[in-house]
Amino acid sequence: MLWLCAVYTTDLDVLRVERIQLIDAVLNLCTYHHPENIQLPGGYTPPNLAIATLYWKAWLLLLVVAAFNPQKIGLAAWDGYPTLKMLMEMVMTNNYSYPPCTVADEETKTEMTSRELQVSQREKQEILAFESHLAAASTKQTITESNSLLLSQLTSLDPQGPPRKPPLAVQEQVKSLNLSLRLGHLLCRSRNPDFLLNIIQRQASSQSMPWLADLVQSSEGSLDVLPVQCLCEFLLHDAADDLPIEDDEGESKEQRAKKRQRQQKQRQLLGRLQDLLLGPKADEQTTCEVLDYFLRRLSSSQVASRVLAMKGLSLVLTEDGLKDGEERDQPMEEDSRDAELLPGYQWLLQDLPKLPLFDSVRGMTSTALQQAIHMETDPLTISAYLIYLSQHAPVEEQASHNDLALDVARLIVERSTIMNSLFSKHSCRPESDAVLSALLTIFSAYIRRMRKTKEGEDLYSWSESQDQVFLRWTTGETATMHILVVHAMVILLTLGPPKGESDFFNLLDIWFPDKKPLPTAFLVDTSEEALLLPDWLKLRMIRSEVARLVDAALQDLESHQLLLFVQSFGIPVSSMSKLLQYLDQAVSHDSQTLEQNIMDKNYMAHLVEVQHERGATGGRNFHGLLSSSLPPRRGSTEVNRANVAVETPSGSLKTRANQIPVIGPDDDLTSMLLQMFPLKVDSRWPGPPPRPLSLALQQALAQELVRARKGLHPQQGGVAVRLLQALAALLSSAHAGALVMAMNRNHALSCPMLRQLHLYQRLVPQDVAFSALFVKAVVEMMTWLENPAVEAGPLQAQLKSFAGHYSQKHRLPDVNTGFLHLAETLAYGRDSEVAVRAVISTLKAKERCNVEPELIGKVLHGLVEVNSLYLEELLSLLMTVGTETGTSSTSGTVAMVISLLLQGTEEQAVIMAVDSNNTEVTKTRSSSGLLVDWLGLLDPEVTSVCPDLQRKLLFALKGKGTLSYRPYLLALLTHQSNWSTLHHCISALLNKPHSQRLDPSSALDFLWACSHIPRIWQGRDQKTPQKPTDTYVLWLNPDELISLVDLILSESELNSRDSLDHASCSLIQSRLPLLHSCCHGDLERVKKVSEYLINCTKKWGDSVMSKRCQNLLLQIYLHFPEVIQHVTLPDATLGSEGTADGSTCKHDVLVHRLITLLGDTGDTKSAENRMSDANLACRKLAVSHPVLLLRHLPMIAALLHGRIHLNFQEFPSQNHLMFFSNVLAILELLQPLVFHGEHQRALQDSLLSFMKILQNLRRPRSNPMALFSKFVQFIQKYITFDAAAAIPYLQKRSDILQGLSSEHPDPLLKSLLAGLTLPVKTGSSDSSAEDRDDESSSGSLPMVSISASVPLTAADMTKYLKKMSRGEAIEDVLEVLTEVEEKSKRNPEIIQYFTNDLHRLMSCTEELCRNMAFSLALRCIQNNPRMAADFLPTFMYCMGSGNFDVVQTALRNLPEYVLLCQEHADILLHKAFLVGIYGQIDTSSVIAESMKVLHMEATT
Repeated sequence: MLWLCAVYTTDLDVLRVERIQLIDAVLNLCTYHHPENIQLPGGYTPPNLAIATLYWKAWLLLLVVAAFNPQKIGLAAWDGYPTLKMLMEMVMTNNYSYPPCTVADEETKTEMTSRELQVSQREKQEILAFESHLAAASTKQTITESNSLLLSQLTSLDPQGPPRKPPLAVQEQVKSLNLSLRLGHLLCRSRNPDFLLNIIQRQASSQSMPWLADLVQSSEGSLDVLPVQCLCEFLLHDAADDLPIEDDEGESKEQRAKKRQRQQKQRQLLGRLQDLLLGPKADEQTTCEVLDYFLRRLSSSQVASRVLAMKGLSLVLTEDGLKDGEERDQPMEEDSRDAELLPGYQWLLQDLPKLPLFDSVRGMTSTALQQAIHMETDPLTISAYLIYLSQHAPVEEQASHNDLALDVARLIVERSTIMNSLFSKHSCRPESDAVLSALLTIFSAYIRRMRKTKEGEDLYSWSESQDQVFLRWTTGETATMHILVVHAMVILLTLGPPKGESDFFNLLDIWFPDKKPLPTAFLVDTSEEALLLPDWLKLRMIRSEVARLVDAALQDLESHQLLLFVQSFGIPVSSMSKLLQYLDQAVSHDSQTLEQNIMDKNYMAHLVEVQHERGATGGRNFHGLLSSSLPPRRGSTEVNRANVAVETPSGSLKTRANQIPVIGPDDDLTSMLLQMFPLKVDSRWPGPPPRPLSLALQQALAQELVRARKGLHPQQGGVAVRLLQALAALLSSAHAGALVMAMNRNHALSCPMLRQLHLYQRLVPQDVAFSALFVKAVVEMMTWLENPAVEAGPLQAQLKSFAGHYSQKHRLPDVNTGFLHLAETLAYGRDSEVAVRAVISTLKAKERCNVEPELIGKVLHGLVEVNSLYLEELLSLLMTVGTETGTSSTSGTVAMVISLLLQGTEEQAVIMAVDSNNTEVTKTRSSSGLLVDWLGLLDPEVTSVCPDLQRKLLFALKGKGTLSYRPYLLALLTHQSNWSTLHHCISALLNKPHSQRLDPSSALDFLWACSHIPRIWQGRDQKTPQKPTDTYVLWLNPDELISLVDLILSESELNSRDSLDHASCSLIQSRLPLLHSCCHGDLERVKKVSEYLINCTKKWGDSVMSKRCQNLLLQIYLHFPEVIQHVTLPDATLGSEGTADGSTCKHDVLVHRLITLLGDTGDTKSAENRMSDANLACRKLAVSHPVLLLRHLPMIAALLHGRIHLNFQEFPSQNHLMFFSNVLAILELLQPLVFHGEHQRALQDSLLSFMKILQNLRRPRSNPMALFSKFVQFIQKYITFDAAAAIPYLQKRSDILQGLSSEHPDPLLKSLLAGLTLPVKTGSSDSSAEDRDDESSSGSLPMVSISASVPLTAADMTKYLKKMSRGEAIEDVLEVLTEVEEKSKRNPEIIQYFTNDLHRLMSCTEELCRNMAFSLALRCIQNNPRMAADFLPTFMYCMGSGNFDVVQTALRNLPEYVLLCQEHADILLHKAFLVGIYGQIDTSSVIAESMKVLHMEATT
């Protein structure tokens, strides 16, 4: 009952609960109480237990109540009941796992899992102990887990304890409840209390929350109900999906639809966030919340999190475009220049300052960026942050200014890698100057402010003062600041002045005044003089290009400091000259102390000489001091050392020659090669060249070469063979590239070794295997060295020489000869590996390719057949080497590739026909991919070079099934071709007569893809309208539409030639959207297609092809029911079995709505009116489009079956009897189609419902005689039409009919029952009409021919017609109309005899007579809607009458008549509009009511 209330609570607030005592009251109902007659042991307290099923059902009940009452029950549950809080979080996040996904910490999840295990174990022990006490007092049985009865039925009752894990069944119930009642949506929508915000704030900012994205995605209403943190998380989640990922071209239509839906949701959400920031209703709180969510992530330790935060800020701060009638504010010149230097950070430098409430978030933004510069690793990002801080950081408060200066100083001093990247001397980037100017601006403003601070002012706390220094300038100004800030400013000055205006020289004058002493520094805490410029900072100053800094750094240096700096690297020549001059001064001032500090005078003298060679001046005295201290015979010693250096190599060589190892037959030559050519080389620790191994290999190979020259037989397992095999094995491994690069670097070792192997190959030409392996190794090494990134060297030149020698040796004067030899080899089935290698080597030697395309195609086809491993390499060379033929190279090459593909396809089809398991099919398929790739490279548009041949490749019918490469080529065609190419291809497919039969599936797939190319929608408005309309892309003329229909029929025929099975029908249905889009919804085009199919149906007669045409015609009718007004569909089409299958129909939703309204009974006036309107619409539909209504006959049967349980009191009082009467009248209108075989099951279910309801209503006062009589007549018609199906069914239900006959002495029913007891002639339900006539005439079912009683005799008819004729008194006419009205209530058919008089009386001036005539006319049309059009002239005449009363009567009855005459509704409503305009009558209400009735929206 509670859940039913929850379902209907959208209209009535029936679940409003404010007393939180409900929670404990419901939970107390679940308590387990043991039997009172059982006494528990003294001192034992039973545990608090609950019945498990009731316990969890209570939680579900409370969950529903909490969702509908979040302020009272929801808040109390959230704060005091952990289990209920967990269930609330589950429905909010749509995640039903335990522990819940809102627990972000893994440790907490592990703790919850272990705690649940402990609680479950303790609960089990308590229940077993409790049951043991109960059993001891009753059955004396020992209780264990196996025989316990309470263990599976009870659980602990601790509502305010830790959350318990719900059973799987309960989790499914929670999921089902959330799906049906949308509990999570209700809880998320609550803002007071804000459960959703509580969850978001409980999780860390770096924690991914994908469930939030799902929540926003499933939100159907406004985004206003969700907190901004939720919207921001969804935006970040989508931003992560939008990172550069290759699109999956094979994704399904459903995936693409979901993707489009998600993008639409993202645009909606982005617009919401931008409105919060930039809109007219932006407030301070929401602006701060949105920006704070993103800004906090900028200082995350994870790179991905920082990138997503920047992307999110860029999305919400950057406006999509200009609004209508508005111009965007021109940015400030400085901001614009900085944004141009850093285009990816326009959101920060240009868009953020333009926020309406920027002043409110300026401090928060600066604080976040000051933290981010210590975590960010991208130099460009840090550059943007610094530029922003220099322009917009709030420095009004002293503390904020101190923090800004200290944070930037820490970046400059402590993050040297970032600073080197920002201000590299080798890259002159404009953004570096902008960043330097920004830094100078920050510190210049800071130093000016600090120097204005009064002395003694307390700026820092005691804890901070340990790193503070007190500065005093000679001008009397003072300042107190952090020492890192001082160092940072000096470091900035060492970088030199930037281009453009800056505060560089102002800052330079402050710290290093020209010809004035530097400021002095004192420690704040001890008042001692501090070292303002340490040695590392002085060294940076010396390396600077600023002369004033160099002079300041060299002042008052000690001798050891001078010696230390002069040995440093990176000092400019000018600075080095000053250093040497200071050393000269030190020599003249205190040479003894200077000399004592020199450790290596020889090295120092050499260093001075090197600096002089660089161009430095000075240092002569210092060099003289060093030279005088050296030994006097220094020159001879150097000569001796030089001689030793020259003689050492020869001596060592001799020593190594004596130590050359001997290579044995068991030595591992692979490891020797890896030692000679190491794969990884560390440039910092270069090892000695492996000369011994190289010399050993050269010596061993030389010995084998000597034996080969003497003509001796080569040894088995010689070094040359083993070495080549080891080299080939390495080249075929994963380390081939690294090995070749190492051999290229150590060409001094690799070239002699390969030269000896090549010489050995030439001396032993009989060893074919060695020659082939050597050529293979040479070719593979050349492949690696042909990379443009590898510089040409001796090894590459030597390998090309080897390839040239091999080609000459095998008699290949040109490429043509090689191809002739290769073709001959392939023709005779010999091994073609050597011949292919020779051709490849010749082509690599840059020989011109003068081969005819036919010969190339023949060779390539042969290589495809033998599945050669060299096919790809040879094809690549042929595509890159120019040809000397007279034809165009591209067209000839494309033709050759296509011919290879077509040959392979034809052979594949033949092979598959002979033997589907043949391995040759696999070979053909393996090479087709390579050819298709080259075809895509040569002709990206696929059909522009050789159109006819390429279209044959794409669309020609080749055997059964689709070729594997054809979808890929079709994708290239649709996505890479220009519009003219696509137009020509479509015209060629649908217009020209084809010499070869087309593959209909490929052609139809191509046409469908053309109408869905993403490029079509580029540049269009991305906003989805509220009422989306179909957009048609392909515009086909009538002939092309006929060709499209032929393709659809041909595809179905290829799928199943002998019969029209379900698969063929489904195939036709799948192509119907394409036909629909090509028709553009134009009825004339649909009419032409329908006429063509009707002619085809007549042409093919009773063949399978005719049935295909009928099926397609039926599908067209289901999509365009109005076509039946323009063409006459064959009876076989409307009676075919495709009407009730799984096909879709344009008006299925409308018919479903009408039937639902028809069955929506009620005792109110509005319900009766809706039911009456729906009845009229269904009757009209049964007459005009019976097929559409018969598709929903099972639904009608279900609605009938749902009422058979009602008793005789409920049934009439709730208008269910009217519903049954209306359905029976509709079934009568659906004759004879309703009796066809495909509707038998639904029809018989409906008839059974009628029988049972008539059986239930056998009460004197509730006897529905009219319904009973019509039902019996309907059964008689059913038997007359299809006795073979009707009689067996009725015989099974004869007991019900016997009971009805005893209550209702109806002669027709008795006759029917008498016939059911006799044997029946069997026959097919599909027998022809003639057979059924013969059956009925032969008396297979002997029934009495009793018709319905006629209320009017012939004499009465004559009398009535005479009285209604012209000239009779009005009283006589009224008398006749009154009697006809009474009699027509039971038999409306009699009205049709008076239609001529009714036409005249509808415009009568007598009101009573006119009203009765309109009433009888509408009753006649309701009984037989086919007659609606007959009364159209009369209605039009009455609305245009000059009599005001006649017009009013016609307008009053117009809505009901419009519903019954829908095909002419436009004419009637237009006439009513004109009457209102020219007759000065208010017809708007009548027209509105008519429109509501037509759309079944009437509510009164």
